[in-house]
Amino acid sequence: MVQSPRHYVISVMSRDHVGIIHEVSKVLQNLNGNIADVRQSVLCGYFTMILLASFPASVTRRDIERKLAEADAHSESVLEATVCEADQATMTLAAPRPENIYVLTASGVDRVGIVAVVSGFCEKHRINILDLSTAISNGDYVMILLVNLNQHVSINAVRTDLQCFAHETGLKVVLQHYDIFKAVNEINLPLR
Repeated sequence: MVQSPRHYVISVMSRDHVGIIHEVSKVLQNLNGNIADVRQSVLCGYFTMILLASFPASVTRRDIERKLAEADAHSESVLEATVCEADQATMTLAAPRPENIYVLTASGVDRVGIVAVVSGFCEKHRINILDLSTAISNGDYVMILLVNLNQHVSINAVRTDLQCFAHETGLKVVLQHYDIFKAVNEINLPLR
């Protein structure tokens, strides 16, 4: 009887340097790990990555941690890694329906608490944040959130509440369907 693969969520942080993705992916390859999904970024000189990978049933969390520790010992800078076995029930949940995926942008004068205020609006309105990125541009704090409105019956109600929220907080907010955001912001370079 063939055992089902085990799935792990792995996060890695290090001072940024060339080769970190190779160091980590080589460890996973040597354990016969198959990377299914990755998010990676460099924030203020720190490399951050979270990934989902599947491994043969015989590979344990401790096996992965030990091999990552070996990679850390040979890395140019410290690799801080966390390994968690993925909950199979959570992984089998249905993906959000594409028609309910929106992009919410919020911007305003940089100040303490903007992320908490915007994420609080989302929590109050049962809006699930799928992805979040922020930046400071010309003194304004800019947030771009990919959100799932599966638990909302009326997009018009969300838009009305967002207008009140913008007025109360002094933030500029825009909600648009992901397909529209992608079409307006996608760069299509001609192929030669």
